[in-house]
Amino acid sequence: MSEARCLARSALVEAMRECRARTIAWTCDLGDAQWRVPQQPGINPIAWELAHLAWFAEFWILRGPHDVDAKGRTQARRPAMHAGPDTLLDSSLLAHADRWSAPLPSREKVFEMMASQLEACIDAVPDDDNDDALYFHRLALFHEDMHGEAFAWLRAKMGYPPPFGVTLERLAEPGSVEVRGGEIHVGSSAAGPGFAFDNELLGRDITVADFEIDACPVTAGQYLRFVESGGYDRSEYWTGEAGVWRAQAKRSHPERWRRMTTHSRSDVRWEVRWFDRWKALDPEQPVIHVNAFEAEAYCLWATRRLPSAAQWEYAARRVVAFEWRHRVWEWTSDAFEPYPGFVAGPYKEYSAPWFGNHRELRGGAFATHARMHDARYRNFFTPERSDVFAGFRTIAHE
Repeated sequence: MSEARCLARSALVEAMRECRARTIAWTCDLGDAQWRVPQQPGINPIAWELAHLAWFAEFWILRGPHDVDAKGRTQARRPAMHAGPDTLLDSSLLAHADRWSAPLPSREKVFEMMASQLEACIDAVPDDDNDDALYFHRLALFHEDMHGEAFAWLRAKMGYPPPFGVTLERLAEPGSVEVRGGEIHVGSSAAGPGFAFDNELLGRDITVADFEIDACPVTAGQYLRFVESGGYDRSEYWTGEAGVWRAQAKRSHPERWRRMTTHSRSDVRWEVRWFDRWKALDPEQPVIHVNAFEAEAYCLWATRRLPSAAQWEYAARRVVAFEWRHRVWEWTSDAFEPYPGFVAGPYKEYSAPWFGNHRELRGGAFATHARMHDARYRNFFTPERSDVFAGFRTIAHE
């Protein structure tokens, strides 16, 4: 378990302030017109999302104890003092499409409510290091870290400049590692110290067979060979062995990749979209903005496959040469499903509504806060999403 999952009072307060400063820095430089993003899947109005962050922290840290009503919805016994009302800022109560027509607070009001909420929540941090007492402070911190990354992919999707300091590192020479199998408890134990998300509990004991896996995510150069081989021209669909999967290979690259030629058409180069500009494709950077179907199509072309989430976690926790932090989120072959014995946490809408129709990703991207990098962490998106900072790595067939 990462040290961030065990943050106690002084370190937790410092992290809360640093997280909020990052949230504001990644949004305040955008003009009023840029805040008015058009309605589309995958993003929220910026004013709503910032106010939601303040509401979420206040709701769980300051407004307890909480009850569950007859419809199974969580209710706070105390009223909102800084960010509200619930009907506007609770994501489970206000439909995504309705957030563009809702009466949102002004830019100035949003920052005022965030400032007062943060100070009130910091004042409420308990003096002891008890995990139960610190649970909601840690939950709010990680929740804001997730939304911080969402602001980064919003900026990429809208063609805004990247947040200050965000870069995509180059990878080492592509290669693979032989992993010796063994027994492991994937996920988190209820008896373990620190914070755990509900979908990590209670985990399960498994035995992993030997396998061979890429040492780092697939690079843009490797993926380019797939594209240039006609990977998107052969068929509208890619069919796996024995009909195990049938995935639409969406042509998302015309908006993320473009092929440039000279007048003689003999000199060909590829460019990739990086937030607000086009830049020459760097073959040593990980490929990003690919969906799960495209990852599977590449695997079929390369005669390999995506790793299971358990294989990914096993390698991340056991193999030193397995590189995964600060690159891209990595698609796995698994649907996002609960571990045996799953019980929803207090924030019931975090995992349970998405089981079955989302795909599990592991790792962490260049825009993911370092606190979120944990080998047990399970990210999840619908498999057609290519706006998030996702890539993949491959594994050899057994």
